[in-house]
Amino acid sequence: MKSKIRYAASAFLIPPFLLILTILRLVLPAKFVSRSLPERKPRLLWGCTPIANIKYSSRAMSRIGYHSRTFVPTFYAIGDKQDYDLYRNEIFAMYKWLPKHLVALIEPYLSFLYLLRHFDIFHYFFDGGILAGTPLRYLEIQLLHCFRKRVVAMPYGADVHDLQGMRNNVYKFGQIYHYGRRASKNRKSIRSWIDYFSTYADFCFTSINFDSLYRWDILPVSYISVDTDYWTPSAEHAPMHDGKNGPVLIAHSPNHRIIKGTDYLIAAIERLKTEGYQIEFFLLEKMKNTEVRRILEQSDILVELLICGYGLSGMEGLALGKPVISNFQTDTSVLRYYSYMDECPIVQASIDTIYEKLKWLVENPEIRADIGKKSRRYAEKYHSGLSQQIMWGQIYKKIWHGEDVDLMMLYHPLLGNYSRLYDEAVNDASGVEPKC
Repeated sequence: MKSKIRYAASAFLIPPFLLILTILRLVLPAKFVSRSLPERKPRLLWGCTPIANIKYSSRAMSRIGYHSRTFVPTFYAIGDKQDYDLYRNEIFAMYKWLPKHLVALIEPYLSFLYLLRHFDIFHYFFDGGILAGTPLRYLEIQLLHCFRKRVVAMPYGADVHDLQGMRNNVYKFGQIYHYGRRASKNRKSIRSWIDYFSTYADFCFTSINFDSLYRWDILPVSYISVDTDYWTPSAEHAPMHDGKNGPVLIAHSPNHRIIKGTDYLIAAIERLKTEGYQIEFFLLEKMKNTEVRRILEQSDILVELLICGYGLSGMEGLALGKPVISNFQTDTSVLRYYSYMDECPIVQASIDTIYEKLKWLVENPEIRADIGKKSRRYAEKYHSGLSQQIMWGQIYKKIWHGEDVDLMMLYHPLLGNYSRLYDEAVNDASGVEPKC
């Protein structure tokens, strides 16, 4: 009820807000209107949901000279406050002295004005931008375009879980189970946001997990990344146990058990134990990222999810040089034909096959070691800071500098330029003469 009252009250702020925008557009264009100049890098803003991948992307671009900041309302319990740069209720010092209800009312408009002045490209998820809680929520991109800003739309999960558009009924079941009526009630809002960004954003992403999206301008298997300098293999962990001569350590990090098939994984592990295999199982739930990393470092196998695709947890396992198990039984043909899916070393397993795949990996430590090396190479090539710099650099060439870049074919296994760009970047960093 309070949010509805605040939403209605915020409508009274719209006329003066729009008047201020008009004045800024006409009187101070040099300060507020972006210029797409070849010699100037765009200033980058990432928000507004505190998902870990925006901090990795922002930091990666900062390392190569971009002014790049994250903007969020809060941080999740598994993270830390320093993970992000700008917090909505902390941009202006006066917020400390104002009533909370007044801050909630004026903050979106003041934040928009502040960020409009300091940034050029706004990276949003499909659940809205700075003005998402106001009556101007479906006009924000148009307002940004008036100041020649660019908007990139990226999915993270719940923001694009449109049940009607989902083709994976097992994944849909998990959504309905965990969210109940909310999953259906939110569908109209989610559909509206997908339609809005698909119509007005300058650039849209999709990836393996999001089958309800219908516009994409680039086709990575997954666009998100991890810090591969932080998530790096431990030199102290190289056990060669096969479940008979010593225990094999298996880790699994579920946020929603039904969606990840956790119960079937536990059943498979218990079956292996009854057959005499020594297995230690780590269920990583509600843990700080630092604790998760410590346990994953010592693990032999990471099981990501048994329903579809892979996410941040799987990437962390890949970066640590672990064999990762996940499920690609949905239709991945477009990602195999036009992206780098065929290079992915993740061991495919479903609810039906998890027992056999686990047994195979447990019994074969040499195979685990080989897959682990491929996992690390894959993470470095496609989910590292360097991969982000290459991908975003190509995107900005198109949407900011106006260059003719064929981003839909960037990752094409035969015709794409990504592997060449990556090899050149690696050679440059190591002082090796780049390939012609």
